[in-house]
Amino acid sequence: MRFLLFFLFITIPVLGQEIVPGTIVSSVALGDDQKDTYALYLPRNYDENRSHPVVFIFDETNEGDKAVQQFTIGAELTNSIIVGANFAIKDSLKAGLKRTEKLINTVYQRYAIDATQIILAGRGDGALVASAGAYTTQKIKGVIAVNDIFLDNTIFKKDSGIKLTLISGDENPNYYKLRGYQNILRSSNSFSGYYEYNGGADWPEAGFLSAAMVDILLTKNTPEDVVQTYYGSDLAFGELLYRQQKHLAAFSFVQDLRKQYKGLVDIDSQKDLLRTIRSNAAFKAKRTRQTSVKYAEILLAEDFQYYLTEDAKNSYFDNLGWWSFQMNDLDQKIDSTASNDQERKASIRLKGFVKTLVEDQYQEILKQNPKIEKLLFMNVLRTLVDPNNQQAFINAISLSAKEGDANASLFYLEELLKSGFTDYEFLYNIDGTTALRIGEEWNAIIKAYLGKSKFY
Repeated sequence: MRFLLFFLFITIPVLGQEIVPGTIVSSVALGDDQKDTYALYLPRNYDENRSHPVVFIFDETNEGDKAVQQFTIGAELTNSIIVGANFAIKDSLKAGLKRTEKLINTVYQRYAIDATQIILAGRGDGALVASAGAYTTQKIKGVIAVNDIFLDNTIFKKDSGIKLTLISGDENPNYYKLRGYQNILRSSNSFSGYYEYNGGADWPEAGFLSAAMVDILLTKNTPEDVVQTYYGSDLAFGELLYRQQKHLAAFSFVQDLRKQYKGLVDIDSQKDLLRTIRSNAAFKAKRTRQTSVKYAEILLAEDFQYYLTEDAKNSYFDNLGWWSFQMNDLDQKIDSTASNDQERKASIRLKGFVKTLVEDQYQEILKQNPKIEKLLFMNVLRTLVDPNNQQAFINAISLSAKEGDANASLFYLEELLKSGFTDYEFLYNIDGTTALRIGEEWNAIIKAYLGKSKFY
């Protein structure tokens, strides 16, 4: 993906579309075929005779304009161009990189871009593509990775020149992964920031993304008046978080401003705001509660890791009851209308964490040519941690039948149908169930849920 080095002489058709600075253009075609498009935002002070930083955004969805919208505050603050892909990044990493290569090359030739200030940003699978894309060229200034990242031990080293900012939703299934990377990268010169925002199913607030852009673009050579503008914007966002009563997020964000701006501008206003937050009674109560919830959360996460290793290795079916209890307990806390939002969010994180943990373990076991018993245990466990995993139920039906456990096979058949499965013909072709599917019980279950059966 050495696009800036080898692809600059490709002729890209110029479209007769007027681009107005300060306005989001939701769809600009990459080529004459109109197949792939991108959303675009040029800052109000865009000057084609100058060069501007640029942020290329890759997302799990095909809604580039929504992603671009979240970056417009940062665009005006840093006088940057924002480009959002209007195609979903859900392919393999290799395929994703290939599609983004064309976007980057095309935009680089159409607009006044500073080749030394290119930022790749992504959310979810898009973050994997953005971070992997940075590895393949030394022309990338930085990466903003939201809710996931592709990271190896070679790229973000002290002399790489690439800056990295991580942003994680506090309900994001990859929360633990990103927290772990934060701890690993903390001492690296490449690491420029870590933020947590409320939720995880969508992009962060614009203030976090603006701060992430500043993290990457701010250098010792940045003019003092520009640094002061950056500082004022970040401080204003910290004050906004505080006024919105997001006390913990406000404290964390404002506290980090000291590291960012100390020695560059006067930070007395940062100290004053931090002191105000720290003395707030609601903040104190939330922080005390956070300490308690975090401790219990860490212990349970460690339990999940330990017991999964042992149970998967030995196929401890007797321990499935413990897993079922833990999942039910987490579900109750997630669904609870109680005021303890921190506990609810911790339960969401743990539920996402254990689903990923079990799925990763299952994929590793598949590589080992495992016996039916181990496969059956893992598939049953997969259904417990993710009741919507229909393939796991199908596998459990098939494996139970092959083991001669008709009652278990019938049980998982009903659980599969409870999950909303409706492929009638498929139910009469599940591997290993020939004798069962012509029986009365099998057909009675199918008829009860789908209104018909092939036999009886």
